[in-house]
Amino acid sequence: MTRDRHWTAICLWSLLLAASVAPAYAQADNNVADWQLVQEHWYTVEMAGAKAGWMFDSVHSDGERYRTATEVHLRIGRGSTQTKIGFRSTFLETHAGEPRWLKSGQNMSLQWVDSVWRFEEDHVVHTTRQGDREAVKELPLPEGEWLTPMAVHRYCLERRRAAAKEITYRTIEAHNGIEPVSYQHVYEGEGTIEFDGRTIPVTVWKTTTNVTPFEAIQKFSADGYLVYEELRAPAFGKMITRIATKADALAEGGGVELLVKTFIKPKQPIDNARACTTATLRLHVQEGTMPELPTAGAQRFAAGDDPTTATVTIDINHNQPAGAAEASDASYLEWSAMVDSTDDLIQKLAAGAVRDAGDDPMARAEAMRALVHRHVNVKSLDTAFATASETARMKTGDCSEHAVLLCAMLRAQKFPARVAIGLIYVDSFLGERDIFGWHMWTQALIDGAWVDFDATLPSRYHAAHVLIATARLGDGGLGSELASTLMLMGNLEIDVLDVGYEQAKEPPAPSDQTG
Repeated sequence: MTRDRHWTAICLWSLLLAASVAPAYAQADNNVADWQLVQEHWYTVEMAGAKAGWMFDSVHSDGERYRTATEVHLRIGRGSTQTKIGFRSTFLETHAGEPRWLKSGQNMSLQWVDSVWRFEEDHVVHTTRQGDREAVKELPLPEGEWLTPMAVHRYCLERRRAAAKEITYRTIEAHNGIEPVSYQHVYEGEGTIEFDGRTIPVTVWKTTTNVTPFEAIQKFSADGYLVYEELRAPAFGKMITRIATKADALAEGGGVELLVKTFIKPKQPIDNARACTTATLRLHVQEGTMPELPTAGAQRFAAGDDPTTATVTIDINHNQPAGAAEASDASYLEWSAMVDSTDDLIQKLAAGAVRDAGDDPMARAEAMRALVHRHVNVKSLDTAFATASETARMKTGDCSEHAVLLCAMLRAQKFPARVAIGLIYVDSFLGERDIFGWHMWTQALIDGAWVDFDATLPSRYHAAHVLIATARLGDGGLGSELASTLMLMGNLEIDVLDVGYEQAKEPPAPSDQTG
C-alpha cells in the first residue's frame, strides 16, 4: 500500500516555522470485536542521518469494510528547544472501495485537533473538534475519479504483477483534506532490503505527486507494502522512512536540529532593518530553477535573466492590487480547524481590539495586529503550530501563533485574510547574526489589495521580508500551498541590492484596549 509520505515534509515545515504519543483512533461507530487485523507495519523516520520519529500503518477488516490507520510522530530541535508533534488518520471504506469516512488529527501544541469527513450520497459532512468545541459544515464531493486506500493497494499490486513500468492514480490523503492527490510511480528496478534477519526482495520506484516538489525513491515488497522510502530536501538532507520492528520504531531517538540549517546569511547586512520601508533583493537557488514567487502585498517579483535567479522589490507604502479571483474568493473568510474564527474568545478579542479604532479599515486591522502583539505575551518556540483558539487561550507562541491568531481575528471582523510564509531579516537569533530566517505573518485584503501585518513586531511591517507563499490554512490543501516553501528551504541565497528608509505610512495608533 502506498502510504502518505507528505506528512513528514508538512510536519517538518510546521516545526521549522515555529505532545505526547497518542494511540490510534477509537472507532465510535464500530464493534471492536468484529474487526480482524489484516496487516500492520512499523517504521523509523530518519532525517539528516538521525532518528527523528516513527510511523505506524495498520489495516483491519470486519468482512465488509476496511479500516486503514496511519500515525506519524516526530521530534525535531529548533535551537535549544525540542518539539514533539503527531499526525494520525483513519479511513473507512467498503471492500468494494466505496468511501465511508476519513478521520484526521494533528497535535502540534497542547491538544489534538480532529477532523472527520463523512461521505454522503451527494455531499461530504465535515466536522472539526478541538477540546470541547465543535464546528460542522457541508462540502461538495471530490471531483473526478479517485481510489480509496485499499483500492490503491489492490490496483498498484495488480499493475506491478503485470510488469507495469508506470502507475498513476488519484487518491485522498488526510493532510490534503478531500482534494485528491495525483501520484505517479515509475519503475526503476529490483533489489533487496534487510529486515529483522530476513532478506526481502523489492521493486524500486521513483514516485512524484502534484502537491510537493520532491521525488521519492520507494521500495515495495512482493505483497505490495512499502518497506523503504527516501526523499531529499535541501534543508533536511535525506528523509528516510524504513520498515522496523515495533521496539526499534518506538525506541527514543535523539532528534535532529533543523531550524538553524535553514537560516540564510546575505552577502551584505541590513542596518536598522526594522525601520526600512523599501528593499531590493536578488534571490538565487543553488539547485533547480527559481519558482515564481507571489507579487502581493508589499512585494513585486521579477524573474532573472537565468532560471536560477530573481529579484524582489518590497515597498511597504505601495501594496499590489489583488487579482479578481482572489478578491472574490470566499475561502479567505471561512473558518477552519487552524483559523477557527467563530470561536467565542477570538470573536471577543477582535471586537475589543476595534472598539475604539473607528471605521477606517487599515486602522481596524492594525488595532487587531497590535492586540495580538500584546496578547501573545510569552514569545517562545515551545509550541510547534497552535491553532488560533489555542493561542488565544495560552497567550504563548512564535511567529506562526501570532499569524494564525491575527488571521482568525481579521476573519471574525469580516476582513478576508490569509497567512504569509517567507523570510525575515533579524540582527540576532539562536546564536546567529545578520540572517534571514523562516517566518510567518498575516495579510488582510483592504481596498482591493493585500496588506501585510506582522504581529511579532512592535509596528505593522518592514521591508526586510521576502514573501515565498501564502496559505488559507483551510482544512486540506496545505501541501500544494507550501510547495515553493519546501523547495527553497536550504536552497536559497540572498543578495541585498538596496534598502530605503522613507517615512512609513502607518494607520492611526490603536488605543491600549486589550479586549
